[in-house]
Amino acid sequence: MSTCPTNLEADKTTNADSHLMVALYALAAARESVSRNELLQLADASPDEAGQAIDRLLQLKVLTGKPGDPVRFVPVAPATAFTQLLLPAIRELRERQTTINEVSAQLVDLLPVYEKSVMKDVREHSLHRLDNVDAVRLTVSELSARATREILVSQPGGPRPDPVLKEATDRAVGVLERGVRTRTLYQYTAQFHQPTVDHVSLLVEHGAEVRVVTQVFMQLIVFDREVALVELVGNPKGALLIRDLSVIHFLIGAFERAWDKALPFPLTYEREQMLFSSEEMKTAIVELLVEGYDDKVVAKRLGISLRTFQRHLAAVLLRIGAHNRLHAGYLLRDLGILHEKRAQQ
Repeated sequence: MSTCPTNLEADKTTNADSHLMVALYALAAARESVSRNELLQLADASPDEAGQAIDRLLQLKVLTGKPGDPVRFVPVAPATAFTQLLLPAIRELRERQTTINEVSAQLVDLLPVYEKSVMKDVREHSLHRLDNVDAVRLTVSELSARATREILVSQPGGPRPDPVLKEATDRAVGVLERGVRTRTLYQYTAQFHQPTVDHVSLLVEHGAEVRVVTQVFMQLIVFDREVALVELVGNPKGALLIRDLSVIHFLIGAFERAWDKALPFPLTYEREQMLFSSEEMKTAIVELLVEGYDDKVVAKRLGISLRTFQRHLAAVLLRIGAHNRLHAGYLLRDLGILHEKRAQQ
């Protein structure tokens, strides 16, 4: 006699499989006892299908071996099987729920203590340094959980690592499901990173607004227009927490100006969108060339590699008829080519 599985997890069964199980159970219930071979012969199904149905009945404990004759099966009332199979699992679930309730109550009791101690120092200072990534992540999680109206996010540079995106996705979805408006700015190159596109697609489905720009002024998160986090100079893993409303007002103004110039984040690579984004990149390069920045600085500010910048630069030089970078600067500044390009746009 073949052995049957003993775990409680149900197999994926079709309607036909369920009907077969019911039919076999009815055949067994009509007899004092029955063997596997008898059920296989009586079943209106192939031996393999009937065998799987018999194993499932044994697993559900509505069939069991006959005392003194284990080759034969006897039917068992479903209520009896329920008691044998599910009551232990139900008791375990109740115990786990009790543990969850107890731990939740304990954490709620500890929250006021945390508010009066750890967060008190943060609230009393308009500027507070967070010097490591763990402190930043904890603060972002707490402020996101407290947000009730709006979160503004600026993410300069290229794509973020997949684990960071996963954490950001879980946190952002929770915020959006609470009805908090979220607006995010990404830089040009992020639209070509598929995990970032997937992340943005999910957020947009939940109501987020996401745009892309050629230049982003800084890494920034603003919560309810009351508290902000900006990057620390010289420490990319840290952040500066700001509660001064005058500074936050300035940061929001800068964000809104960048937002007004931004384009919707392209979730599909449409030709017109790609061409327009490319033109926006070239215009940004022209503007930075006029300001006199070198190649590495321009590439960093645009969030692209030096090689990609140089490819765009070659196209710009060809378009304006410049022989080299110096000649381009002269044409752009003294002949007013940049002004003409802006007017055309």
